[in-house]
Order: sequence, then structure tokens, then C-alpha cells
Amino acid sequence: MIDIYPAIDIYNGEAVSLERGNIDKKTVYGDPLEHAMNFSKIFNKLHIVDLNGAFTGNATNMDIVKNIRNKAKSFMQLGGGFRTPEAIQEAYNAGIDSIIIGTASLDRKILETVSEKYKNITISIDAYNGFIKYNGWNSGTKINYKDFYNEIKGLANRFIFTSINNDGTGKISDIEKFWDDGYFIYAGGVNSIDDVKRVESLGFDGVIIGKALYTGNINKGELKCLQKE
Repeated sequence: MIDIYPAIDIYNGEAVSLERGNIDKKTVYGDPLEHAMNFSKIFNKLHIVDLNGAFTGNATNMDIVKNIRNKAKSFMQLGGGFRTPEAIQEAYNAGIDSIIIGTASLDRKILETVSEKYKNITISIDAYNGFIKYNGWNSGTKINYKDFYNEIKGLANRFIFTSINNDGTGKISDIEKFWDDGYFIYAGGVNSIDDVKRVESLGFDGVIIGKALYTGNINKGELKCLQKE
């Protein structure tokens, strides 16, 4: 069994799917709240990203996020533009269960501050060709994702590993388990029930699924049978 995180990526107020984070390869799926309510009837967790925030560093879809939080009972993790302790605090004040930090996790001072204060912070390890990317995946580093995990693993218990190469492509990564502790969620190209089972077999505790749920490639009822209760 594995935790299922339906993904709602919000851009300019709409639920969208991008290919490898490329805004020029965007598919629009409509009202984020409608999808959140439908997902919450089946799954007990939600993964939400403010893409405007991810690209600019300033969360701009928080009214929609707060509306979802007020109406959906599912556990909610939220990312996209939370790069200061103040922004993270504001999001927690809105009732979010776990804030996801990617870009901010590269700033050691901020990372140590927020990880000490919020024990349920989630660190997103976003890898492209093996190296960490940030700023909505628009900026790259020469930091290998395994080295990055080894540097920060004592500061958090929740992690997301995103294979940017696979995100939105319908093909999952050939990743092997590289962590020795912590709660790990996989994201990137999950397109079938077999993919979900494979992610579980690799040792991941959770899986984020976006496009395949919107297109119907994955049957929600069949997927629910794999969900941890």
C-alpha cells in the first residue's frame, strides 16, 4: 500500500499540467476547486502547487488554495514560492498540513530555521539529468541530488523526489533507492497502476499523480485500492 497524492498544479487560477515544467507545454484542466473536491471524495491526500509562485517566488493563488483548504478534508501539502520563513508561516496559518520547499532548501540558514520550527516541512528534491534545479525548475545547479540529500537529510523527515526528465511525459524514472531514512514521495511520469506498484516496490511511501488522473489513464477506483488508509 502507498499514499496517493493527486496533483493540482495551479497557474493563473486554473488547474494545469506541464511537460517537464515547461509553461509552453501546458494543458488546462479547469477549476482547481472542482478537482480538489472530486479527488477528496476518493483520496485522503492532496498535492497542490502554485505554479505562479514557483516561477516568481511569490504565491499568487492563495485565495484558491484557502478555498480548497476550507472545503476539502484531505491532508494537504502545498508548494510553489515559499522561500521565506514569513511566507511559510502564512501558509501554515491558512491550515496547510505540510509546506513544500524547493528553492528555499538551498539556503542553509532558511532551511535550518524552518525545519527546526516546523517538523512536518517537506523538502522537494527536484532533479534533472541527476542535478538539482530550482526557481520553478528554471535554474540549474551542479549539485547531485544524492549529495544534496546527504547534506540535508538530518533536517527533515518528509521529502519529495521529482524526476523532472519524466514529469508530464507518461514515463517514470529508473531511479533506485538512495535514501536511508525518512518519508519519501515520488513524482514524475506516473501513468498507470503498474507504475504506482513499481514506485511502491522501489521503497517510496507516497506517489504524486497528475496528468494520468485528468486524462483517465489511471482509474481512480482501482487506484484507491492501493491507497494506505
